[in-house]
Amino acid sequence: MPLLEVTDLIAGYGRVEVISKISFSIEAGKSVGIVGPNGVGKSTLLQAIAGGISPSGGSIKLDGVDIKGKKPEDIVRLGLSLVPEGRQIFSGLSVKENLALGLTGRKDKKGSVEAILKMKELFPVLSTHENHQAGMLSGGQQQQLAIARALISEPKVLLLDEPSLGLAPTVIDDVFDRLKQIIALGTAVVIVEQRANLVTTFAEETLVIRDGHVQSRLTPADAANLASLEKSYFGAGE
Repeated sequence: MPLLEVTDLIAGYGRVEVISKISFSIEAGKSVGIVGPNGVGKSTLLQAIAGGISPSGGSIKLDGVDIKGKKPEDIVRLGLSLVPEGRQIFSGLSVKENLALGLTGRKDKKGSVEAILKMKELFPVLSTHENHQAGMLSGGQQQQLAIARALISEPKVLLLDEPSLGLAPTVIDDVFDRLKQIIALGTAVVIVEQRANLVTTFAEETLVIRDGHVQSRLTPADAANLASLEKSYFGAGE
């Protein structure tokens, strides 16, 4: 059984339908990428899954449990966390305090200390900067903090919205190396990205979204064919 199963999902804002009948599934220790031009509904899809907006149709099942329409905090406790675009860390709080906020999403408070120590091992920079204000960290360090904070709730599925946004290429490589470690530990990861080649190479399957629909599905083998990738992404030549 897939950890996350999205079927014919429809969502938007008010009467404006942004995504229509999107379906995909992901198993433990796997990754799915979501790419497409700006404004096609990628972030809306993640928000609908994570409970930020209420879908108007379709179904979302997390480990067999229907989570469509549930509150975000309840979805976190069921095992799904979202790292939103822009990271949304608390810049005036310390790294340690930001990590502690991640504990609010844990279903079981036992093992909280161990969970934080585990994140410091996975992201060593957080240990060396734990007493620094989060706003003083570099962009890459803030992204690692945002991911670590989401992981402290020990999600089965981790959603990430534009994790490479504003980062230098070498820093992006570091962030994605950490994501590989997270996936190897059994967490399912869904990544929305503007960098189509990057995420297509990284994920087992990548959905190309245009006009609110899944236009095509790519594998890492497709990343090498730039012409085909560009056609899928932008619809060139259609």
